[in-house]
Amino acid sequence: MYVIIVYDTERDNCVKLHKLLKRHLFWNQNSVFEGTVTTAQFAKIKQLLNEVRARDSHITFYSFENEKLLHREEMGEAKGNTSNIL
Repeated sequence: MYVIIVYDTERDNCVKLHKLLKRHLFWNQNSVFEGTVTTAQFAKIKQLLNEVRARDSHITFYSFENEKLLHREEMGEAKGNTSNIL
């Protein structure tokens, strides 16, 4: 499945969420991560996020059966890195 995870959190919690998500997904921009994961991996990511997120954090999950169902357009220069992870 292809997932996009977007979060809004306090400044001190940003680093924790960023590091956690960067281990599993591609960093797209600031608080946006995406990539292909299994259902089990997605469940684990959500569990880990729930454990480290600040109390007032807001996290949105978008999931698609596969990347082909996603239409994407971009404007401006990308901040993140969506190259393949080896």
